[in-house]
Amino acid sequence: MTVTQIVLILLLQFAFFAGLAYFLFKKQQRPDNQGILLEALDQKFKNTLQTQITQVADTLSNRINDQIEKTKGQFALQSLEIQNTVTPLKSKLDEYQKQFFEIEKLRSKDQGSLFGELQRVTEVTQSLNLETKALKDALKKPHVRGRWGEIQLKNCIDIAGMSEHCDLSMQSSHTNEDQVLRPDMVVRMPNARIVVVDAKTPLEGFIASLEATTEADKLMHLQRHGRQVKDHVKKLSHKAYSDNMPDAADFTVLFLPNESFLYAALETEPDLIEFAIDKKILIASPPTLIGLLKAIRYGWSEKKLADNAQAIAATGQELHKRLSDMIDAFQGIGEHLDKSKAEYDKAFMRLNSRVLPQALRLEELGAKSTKELSANNPTTTTTTAMTITTD
Repeated sequence: MTVTQIVLILLLQFAFFAGLAYFLFKKQQRPDNQGILLEALDQKFKNTLQTQITQVADTLSNRINDQIEKTKGQFALQSLEIQNTVTPLKSKLDEYQKQFFEIEKLRSKDQGSLFGELQRVTEVTQSLNLETKALKDALKKPHVRGRWGEIQLKNCIDIAGMSEHCDLSMQSSHTNEDQVLRPDMVVRMPNARIVVVDAKTPLEGFIASLEATTEADKLMHLQRHGRQVKDHVKKLSHKAYSDNMPDAADFTVLFLPNESFLYAALETEPDLIEFAIDKKILIASPPTLIGLLKAIRYGWSEKKLADNAQAIAATGQELHKRLSDMIDAFQGIGEHLDKSKAEYDKAFMRLNSRVLPQALRLEELGAKSTKELSANNPTTTTTTAMTITTD
């Protein structure tokens, strides 16, 4: 029986006796002769009620004590389980705390390093800003812009590997009516053809658009930049390099040292490319010019291969002729060797038939040396042996 059940029973018993006491109290108020009996019953009820209350209180106390002891045991067991569970957690938390301190230490160190790097980046940025400003001020001068365009041209030539086929700043000039034509670069193609390149650096409107503080000012300067590029196309078209320079291609390259110049001009002059092509002008930024130069270099490579093939063919023909002459020479040598051998055999035969008999007679007469005379033909023997070896 749980504590809740005991309390419920106690409450029910108390309600019962309280009702009975109320009934008896009402009875006591009656003016009949049963008052004495009711007082006796009331006294007995009080005694019984006291006894029941005492028994219930004792029972309840015992039950509560048992429940407390049982709860203490369960609590001790649960405390042990909790301790066994918490101890590893505490170890992990201590480990995590240690790692956190290490990470925090490293973070502080890295933060200090990062702060130092940011300071250096700030210093470098300030230095770059100063250098950029100086470069921008320098590029405002026409001769500096021209020099920069030439440097960009040379860089494109080096990247494309066309140094041997490009002429920068030609000293020769060509006259077109009342003006002198002197292109910035001439690219030589195979078969004695050339491509004329003229470099332009329109910076006034472009730089002003970058420095503009409002969209209206920026648009105004970009429009001025687009008109400047278009004016360069017109002026270059009037020079007519393809008509006044021998072997020139039917187009002229207008080189802009930076792609941003072309993109900025296209924002306000979207028909700029078509307009230039109609004027036989090809607008080229560094990547475009490098691609054009690489294509021309491929043509030179093909021509070199063709020239090499012709040279190889001529060399092969000459080698064949010289081999034929050498074979003829060896045949002549063989013929002379055969003739020499025939003369040798004839002389040796005379030696055996006419000289050796006289020498043998001298031996018979006692005029003999320590060596023996041999009548064999060593050349014939050797030749025979060589023939056998060769076969």
